[in-house]
Amino acid sequence: MDRADRAILQILQRDSAQSIAEIAEKAGVSASACHRRIKALEQQGIISGYAARLDPRSLGLALEVFVDITLTSQSREAMDRFEAAVQRYDDILECHLMSGSADYLLRVAVPDLEQYDRIHRHCLAELPGVSSMQSSFSLRRIKRMDGYPIPRP
Repeated sequence: MDRADRAILQILQRDSAQSIAEIAEKAGVSASACHRRIKALEQQGIISGYAARLDPRSLGLALEVFVDITLTSQSREAMDRFEAAVQRYDDILECHLMSGSADYLLRVAVPDLEQYDRIHRHCLAELPGVSSMQSSFSLRRIKRMDGYPIPRP
């Protein structure tokens, strides 16, 4: 990956709705070269897709919750059952297998505590093999992720 590829990736992470011509101008390459590079980055799997970044508060999702999950067993079967169950719930935005005291970290966004209580009772409490669950509520977002750092050679 050269300087132009890195520039294209940074530009796309900030705003992928720009035209190829706009991206090319900012990256310092021709439009046709920019198009070829983007297609190559997609084929290599470096660019895995495109999406709009939504403001959760504008959608009424004022509360972000991080949930530490510890399983009763760390066997492959227990972890596979848990991970398959997590996939079935759209209310769970992210799930990470963790090192440290908790086995998994989940992220949930809800309008209020009442809705979180509903999700806790009818979603999180139904996940298989859970030994303990600890919820932490985000008071305020300090920094939003605007993309991954692009490694330099």
